[in-house]
Amino acid sequence: MSPWSKRMLVAAMLIWSALTVGAGWYALRGGGSAAAADRARSAAIATNASPGAAPDGTPSTFATGRTTGPQSRIPATEVTGGASGDASVFTGATPAASPAAATRPPLSLQPIPANALSAGSGTTAQSLNPEGPRPAPSRPVSKGVIVLDPGHGRGDPGATHYVPDGSGRWDITEAESNQRNAELIRDNLVAMGYEVYLTRDGAGQGPGAPLPLQFITSDLYARVALAKAVNAGLYLAIHGNGASVPFLSGPETWYCGRHDEAAANEKLARLVQQAMMDALAEYGYFPPDRGIKEDAQSHHSGDFCQFVVTRETPTPAALLEFLFLSNNDDAKVLLDDRSHVLMARHVADAIDRFMRDRAANP
Repeated sequence: MSPWSKRMLVAAMLIWSALTVGAGWYALRGGGSAAAADRARSAAIATNASPGAAPDGTPSTFATGRTTGPQSRIPATEVTGGASGDASVFTGATPAASPAAATRPPLSLQPIPANALSAGSGTTAQSLNPEGPRPAPSRPVSKGVIVLDPGHGRGDPGATHYVPDGSGRWDITEAESNQRNAELIRDNLVAMGYEVYLTRDGAGQGPGAPLPLQFITSDLYARVALAKAVNAGLYLAIHGNGASVPFLSGPETWYCGRHDEAAANEKLARLVQQAMMDALAEYGYFPPDRGIKEDAQSHHSGDFCQFVVTRETPTPAALLEFLFLSNNDDAKVLLDDRSHVLMARHVADAIDRFMRDRAANP
């Protein structure tokens, strides 16, 4: 290497050393302030004090969120919030604090409420009520779901009692009587704690042209669909009877024995029939007890039950025929609301007994 090259190399090394010394000196003067500010802020957060506060508690310009000089390198980070537009935020480089800014209260991190919990797994939300968490409103536990099916209606009056004066006037229809009984039974069951659904509402219209068979059939399947939809524990169809001869009288209850719930259906029918006889005796009326009837056997249809609602409903079901509207004495009873009240109470008690026995012996 030539003497000239050696001198150039030595000069470059001296210049590099000088630059290194100068950079270190600058870092010690300028960087020290930022580091001190960072340390002060960390200590303030750890002790829940105002960052940058002087020993006498006087807030510095750092405490108001406004800084100048090297401290402007602190990133913009929201620390605490208050009213809208008044959140204290580290905003980076700003002009020197104005007199209005100097009056802003110092930052203060509020203590965590004692009843607050982490939102992590396994924790639940807590009420901010100082008296403790409020229990959520709860719905009373139902004793079971019952579907009551007041037969006919929707344009179909069912059996009709005509005034016995030859005028052709009528005073009560089966649809009206069925609806009244269903509503009263429902009220009794609801008071006992059951959830009750009716397959229809309203008494419908009086005697008229017969409805098309396909309408009646589709309506029956719609009633069964309701029982399936609400997962009913029991289905009771409520009807009044009628006959071409006027001397037939008294209640009867039908069930389907060709069914997965055959034994339960028979038990339900027996309880309901006995309840009807007890109610009529309390009322002071003593018609014949027509008993319970198995559908397929009584209709001589082999293993096929004729009544759609008791055949297709998957839950225990029965069909009650209160009295004969074609019989004048039976019709007088059905025209008296006191009889409906008594029958409804006794039938509701029979349903309750069945449901309790089934729950105890599933």
